[in-house]
Amino acid sequence: MGNESEYFNKVYDKFWSVQSRRYGYAPYEQNLVRLIAKSNPGKVFEVGIGTGWPIGTALKEKGIVVDGCDLAESSVMSARKELGNEEGIWVGDVMSYMGSEQWDTIYCVRASWYIPDFYDTLLKMISMTKSRGYLVFDVMDENSPCCLKIRWSALKEKYYRFLGIHVNEVYGRHFINISKMKKFLKKNGLDYQCWSERKITGNKDWRNTPKVVFLCRKEN
Repeated sequence: MGNESEYFNKVYDKFWSVQSRRYGYAPYEQNLVRLIAKSNPGKVFEVGIGTGWPIGTALKEKGIVVDGCDLAESSVMSARKELGNEEGIWVGDVMSYMGSEQWDTIYCVRASWYIPDFYDTLLKMISMTKSRGYLVFDVMDENSPCCLKIRWSALKEKYYRFLGIHVNEVYGRHFINISKMKKFLKKNGLDYQCWSERKITGNKDWRNTPKVVFLCRKEN
């Protein structure tokens, strides 16, 4: 985790502070906000909050209090300012949370593929969600052409390193088997709905639309 934390602070954080604005508040993000706000929550928690924009910002504009955490310290500083929340947004991994507070809705969007133990993270998110509350998250389908392409690139990077050729190590890129995820959710007592990124956005580029979005309800 130490190397990944360093990566988030020195590399990914700089990339995302620019890239998030470049992506903008697109139909995919707008749909995520609608799902998160669907149950009219008073207070939500975002795992991997980044700078808070645009998801947290859009929820705040709806009168929702947005708490969260992120590994990148500078992102957290930006999120606190963006969302006007000094106390509820903190630096660190959600797995380190030892408090007793529970939230109306907990979400992790555009971030699960940077979490190597996402099933464990989901269990933590479930424990932090109120009874009859909601969880929203997206994952990358391991069977999508995009993920197969990324895996091939990762194999090439390993081969180059074996030959002694320097390449930039890339963290994250953890993919999920969708069938296994559905079984996991049922096993843990969650009702769910899910949609593919292609269905949400209408994007026909099947090679570059690997995400699947889940909306889950905690029954007790």
